Amino acid sequence: RKAEEAYLAETLRVVRDNVREYGQEVAKMQEDIDEMLEHYHDNDAEVLTILNNTVTMHTHMKRALERNEKALKKPYFGRIVFHDEALNKEESLYIGRGGIAKDTTHQMVTDWRAPVANAYYENGLGKCSYPVPDGQQMEIELLLKRTYEIEDAKLIDYYDSEVVANDELLTRYLAKNKKAVLGEIIATIQQEQNEVIRKKPQHNMIVQGAAGSGKTTVAMHRISYILYNYEQEFAPEDFYIVGSNQVLLNYITGVLPELNVYGVSQMTMEQLFVRLLYEDWDKSWQIKPVVKGVTPAVKGTLVWFKELENFCLRYEYRAIPREDVVIEKTGKVLLDRATIARLLKETKDLSRADKISRLTDYLMARLENELSGKYYSYTQPEKQKLKHYYETYFGKREWKGSVAELYEQFLKEEQEKDFTVEVPEGVYDVYDLAAMAYLYKRLKEDTVIREAGHVVIDEAQDFGMMAYASLKYCLSKCTYTIMGDVAQNISDRYGLNDWTELRKLMLPGEYDYFGILQKSYRNTVEISEFATDILYHGSFPVYPVESIIRHGEPVTVKKCVDFTEQVTQAEQIIKAWQ
Repeated sequence: RKAEEAYLAETLRVVRDNVREYGQEVAKMQEDIDEMLEHYHDNDAEVLTILNNTVTMHTHMKRALERNEKALKKPYFGRIVFHDEALNKEESLYIGRGGIAKDTTHQMVTDWRAPVANAYYENGLGKCSYPVPDGQQMEIELLLKRTYEIEDAKLIDYYDSEVVANDELLTRYLAKNKKAVLGEIIATIQQEQNEVIRKKPQHNMIVQGAAGSGKTTVAMHRISYILYNYEQEFAPEDFYIVGSNQVLLNYITGVLPELNVYGVSQMTMEQLFVRLLYEDWDKSWQIKPVVKGVTPAVKGTLVWFKELENFCLRYEYRAIPREDVVIEKTGKVLLDRATIARLLKETKDLSRADKISRLTDYLMARLENELSGKYYSYTQPEKQKLKHYYETYFGKREWKGSVAELYEQFLKEEQEKDFTVEVPEGVYDVYDLAAMAYLYKRLKEDTVIREAGHVVIDEAQDFGMMAYASLKYCLSKCTYTIMGDVAQNISDRYGLNDWTELRKLMLPGEYDYFGILQKSYRNTVEISEFATDILYHGSFPVYPVESIIRHGEPVTVKKCVDFTEQVTQAEQIIKAWQ
């Protein structure tokens, strides 16, 4: 114990030195910035460059200062001792929320996101390995795994075990207030959570997580992990976090800085689709919620997306010529119907503009061969006229129509097919917005605008397949982390009751991943068992919940004559708890 207390004291000394040094650096840089701003002129490019560089360094130094200030009370939470097989030597690493360096060569604390820290979360004692981002496995023999209880810079206790934290230790952490718990989560990440956090970001992932399994927090830790280990491929602006409501997003906003994550965009699903409408979104329009029993349930389904997809195919069929392309003077067939049909089939998933570009490129190459051929001779004016004509033969990339009017046309066609849907007048729900975003991408977009590289969706069960099918098309170049619990779908026919359709859509690749977070850290054993029993009475797949060993009172069932009595009884119970 004396050795552990001595290491803690030395670590805290380093942290205090860092805080003092970084604080002085931050203050000095701020003075430099203020002075440059005072003397800066618009045409002074050199000063502007120095100013931008100083502001960037100032931001990084401020975050390093904040990281060390947070470490003053608890600089680390774990330790591993292992024999490195490649170097043939024993290593001892302390693991904390952030890395703490004594100098450029001596690391007092290793960041929890570092590849080697995976051994702390994932492995038991003995021969094992940990993955590094380039795909290799580093072989080690894990000799010790230790978890520390440190409060206000004092060592309270420590535990040696095969697992990161047993149920007794978890229960002790969970008994603290929510803000305190957040600070302990990194110390108690469980193996099933760790697997989700450290999956490669180049593949899609869906995670079914029980109520209280830490889905949201695991998702945020995953972003932090990716930014730390894949900084050459992902920057904060490459992430979109999508939630079902503003309350959830406000919670996420508070969590991310605690994980050293800054500058990540957060939005509701409605806000994301508005973003994807670009200039076609009229600021006078309004967003309305999906209302059970009022919003037609079909609008959230894959059936509805297929209807929209077929509408676009019909529109393109009418807009893009499909007959043989023939030079009038010579009767030469530049492109026949079969080739046009083949090209359109090969490009069926591309936007209208990209289809036109592909057809035009093919046609112009054929024309070039014809004009430079030996069989017919064309004058220079004839050549220019033919090129000018065929450059836009299949249409122009630019489309000046209104997406809202096109959506109205789609809805009216669906009404004629006996779909009971209304034409919105400037007020749209999430599925209206999803449809309009798809129409924009499919028929209007002529210049690709860079969007996210990785989208994280929380409470995924709240959205129907229409939203996901549209999103997959609109953001086809990015990867996804999708977190939810189909047992918590309170929207009935409007959300997801199982993952089957979404898995088929989003996980087509060999390395795409479907994971399950089965353990609940929120509920007692009695509540978990009662809830699971209810789920077995449903007509959808059940993912059983496993709670940590924390017992409470048995669940009681009260019969009420009507909804009013139900509300009154609930109110009385809640007041009794207070």
